[in-house]
Amino acid sequence: MKGRWISIGGVLLLVMVLASFVALPASSTRFKLGENIQFRIEDSTTWFWGCCTCEETLVLGWRIVNSAEQVIYSVVHDAPVSSAVWQGAWAQVDASGIAVVAGQYKLYVDTSVGTLSRCFSLYDPCNNCGWCNPCSTCVCEGVSTITSCACRTTLVFVSTCQTGCLSFPRLFWWGWGSSSCSACP
Repeated sequence: MKGRWISIGGVLLLVMVLASFVALPASSTRFKLGENIQFRIEDSTTWFWGCCTCEETLVLGWRIVNSAEQVIYSVVHDAPVSSAVWQGAWAQVDASGIAVVAGQYKLYVDTSVGTLSRCFSLYDPCNNCGWCNPCSTCVCEGVSTITSCACRTTLVFVSTCQTGCLSFPRLFWWGWGSSSCSACP
C-alpha cells in the first residue's frame, strides 16, 4: 500500500513539473507595470508547393491603444523596416512620457501585409489585482497572424521573464520566489 502511494506521488510530481514547462509560453499577454515590453514580427512559410513565394514583411509603424481604443503611444517609421531586423519596444509611457496605469491595452503593428494586433494587460504585482486574479486577464480580440497563400506573418511578444501564476520550474531548488520578475518594484 505504501509503495502504491509513493508511485502515485512520484507520477503526480513528474506530471506537475512537465506541465509547468508548457504552462505559460514566452509570449504571455500579461506584463508587470514598469516592465519594458518588446515585440517583433515573425515570417514563416506554412507549406511549400511552389505556388507562391513569400516576401519579407516590412514594418511601417506601430501604436498602443487603451481599452477605449484611444491611441496613447505611436511610432511611424520614416521608411519601411524589414521584419528580419525590426524589434519594437514600449516602456509603458504615453506620448507625453508619463507612465501608464494598470489595465488592458492593445498593440497594433502596421505592416506591408496588413495590420496585426495583440491584446495584453498590465498589472501591479503589489495590489490585490495581480497574479492570479481574473481582473488582469485580457478579453479583447486581436489579429496576431495574417496568412496569405503559404506565407504567415505573426506578431509575437518577446519575453525575458515568466509572469504567470506559480510556475513550477521555479521550485525552491530553481530559485522560486527569488526572481526580480515576481517581486514588487
